[in-house]
Amino acid sequence: MTGDGRRHLLVVAPQCASMRHLDRLKEAATALHGALIDSRLGGCEPGLPHGESLITGDDLTDGLIRAAVSAAIRGAAEHRATLVLALLGHGFVPGSTSTLYLMGRDSTDGATDRAVNVGELLAAAANNFDIPGVVGIIDTCHAAGALPQAQDLTAGPRNGRSRLALLTASSVNQQAKDLSFSRALAGVIRAGLPGAGAVLGVREVLGALRGTIAGQDVTGDDHDGDPFGTGPLWIARNAGHHESVPGSLLGPLAKEELAAAFGALPPAEAAGPGEPAEEPPFDLESARESLNRLKLLARSPAANRAMVAVDYTLIALRTVEFLREHLGSKLTTARLRRALRAQLAAEQRTLTPAPAFTDVAIIDRLVFDHPMSRDGCRPSVAEFVVRLVKDAGQDPGSPELRAWAQSVTAQQEVNDAVERAAEGGDDSRLRLVISFASSLSGGWPETVNCWLFQDDVLLERRDADCPTVDRRGGEAAVEDAVAWALEHAESLDVTLRRLDIALPSGLLLDWRPEEAGDDARYGVQYDVVLHWSRRLTPDPVLRRIQGTVQERWRRIDATTSEVPVDWLAEGDTAARDVLHESLRNGRYRRGIGLIHHAGLDDQLLEILLTHTPVLLWPRGAKDFLRERHDCLSTHWWTMPESLGHVYRLRWRGEEAGDFADLRAVWDDGDWLRFCRVVRTAIPPVQSD
Repeated sequence: MTGDGRRHLLVVAPQCASMRHLDRLKEAATALHGALIDSRLGGCEPGLPHGESLITGDDLTDGLIRAAVSAAIRGAAEHRATLVLALLGHGFVPGSTSTLYLMGRDSTDGATDRAVNVGELLAAAANNFDIPGVVGIIDTCHAAGALPQAQDLTAGPRNGRSRLALLTASSVNQQAKDLSFSRALAGVIRAGLPGAGAVLGVREVLGALRGTIAGQDVTGDDHDGDPFGTGPLWIARNAGHHESVPGSLLGPLAKEELAAAFGALPPAEAAGPGEPAEEPPFDLESARESLNRLKLLARSPAANRAMVAVDYTLIALRTVEFLREHLGSKLTTARLRRALRAQLAAEQRTLTPAPAFTDVAIIDRLVFDHPMSRDGCRPSVAEFVVRLVKDAGQDPGSPELRAWAQSVTAQQEVNDAVERAAEGGDDSRLRLVISFASSLSGGWPETVNCWLFQDDVLLERRDADCPTVDRRGGEAAVEDAVAWALEHAESLDVTLRRLDIALPSGLLLDWRPEEAGDDARYGVQYDVVLHWSRRLTPDPVLRRIQGTVQERWRRIDATTSEVPVDWLAEGDTAARDVLHESLRNGRYRRGIGLIHHAGLDDQLLEILLTHTPVLLWPRGAKDFLRERHDCLSTHWWTMPESLGHVYRLRWRGEEAGDFADLRAVWDDGDWLRFCRVVRTAIPPVQSD
């Protein structure tokens, strides 16, 4: 989805004579309008017949507002355009209702006959058969009241085949201040969101704005009932998204380095005598020719840089061609992501920003953004390719792989990677699972259950007694379990690399097992991953909903263009019955992150983990506000190992960034499968 398709815009921002004058109304409306009408961003064209798309001021009565919106609806229908409608100003909800009314010049608070029912206008537009979709942006007090009645969308003239994406500045019971929502939204559109894909929808913008506007809970809704709708409804194109030219085998880093390297060459060296300077190479043939010419030049820093740039370009081009020819239909997004995640975890690093999950983008980053500690890019590229070949079920010793290695002068690096794969290496990880699920009280147990795996094959199973039923006893049992696993690791001549620790909700909040350990923190020695222990002993509710949780993980795992996390503010979690209803209705369909630590307790964790396999929350009292969320774009794609990596950086006193202020439960597909196997196939330990 690149954001094509005709879009009409109308921004309406009236002043109301009976209410406080909104000093920043025109400023906010103009800023939002400018971002949405920009062909590179909002991609809209004027929505009124005479070329108008922004109407604001002191003279807009409710009748004029309704007439303008009706004209915009007719214009969008005539041109079969998506209608983007932004309403800014004063609003009220009458009495105990939740219906938003926009106030014009002559409106008074509570008088519905002289104000504009926003939900009715949005429903009228969405139910027009000739309008493919409606995007509503509402910046008023009580803005969430703009959501039309459910029956107006699901059983209206289009029999539910309507599409409405709605972004609102505040909840039904909240005031909105200084048009801060519209101004912040305009800023997000112009700055873009790195790692969030080509376009910004309600979910992406919601995640960017939540927690950033004091006293306001930004809300959103995305109704898509049209099975024939093409692509998602979107707010704006993403200014932070960069991708390669379609069909090109070179990524942006390669092009940038080639341009810089060739630009640094003196004109006499950039081409033969009497010839104009050539453009940097863009394919295999031109790269080979450039390299041959550069080899004839006198050695200089500029010439050396250009030779390395062309050498790396040849590696990138030949690697992408090899992957496409050798793997064919087995070259999938999921395999690319798994191989990259394993590669970065082994190197204990991240890529900033995270690359798109395409062969061109990943190879571009591995070639031109390799660790400084390594001798060039070849070791990383060789290991990545071998991981990918092995994951696809291909022979790492095939003649095709050897031929590719020779073509990029990486025979030794490929041999090393193949040898590690044959011996197990990082892909044959010994993994110890420790569960506190036997606790009947939800606290410290009398016994912990242990499983030892190698290559996902169960080696041993045992229980470890806790000397005392408290933290000291629990940590002693973990110490005993780790010692038991290390004995097996020594006999197998492999390394214990990961501890999966499953805890009840109360212990997830109160205990940090990665910081435990008598001689060294477990988080220093191992990758420590936290899970929710109740999935191992589910009650009837968890059994009934496990299919939904598995589907939610598949949705999370399949996302490659954005961080699949819905961020909840304190207002979203304060009323537990409302939160439970939102989860039941599928409002939050991805991972869940908590912005605030206040109000966090084991009951809240229970409610959320019942419905989501991934939960993030602040480690301490400091809130995890929107301006701190960008760190996930860097680290998300190497979770869960990347969280332990930043913890280790902080313990060593090195720069770790905001990501180290998070804790996480990571019940991914492997863990969900393990829980099912434990319940159905692995026999319990027999007592003597």
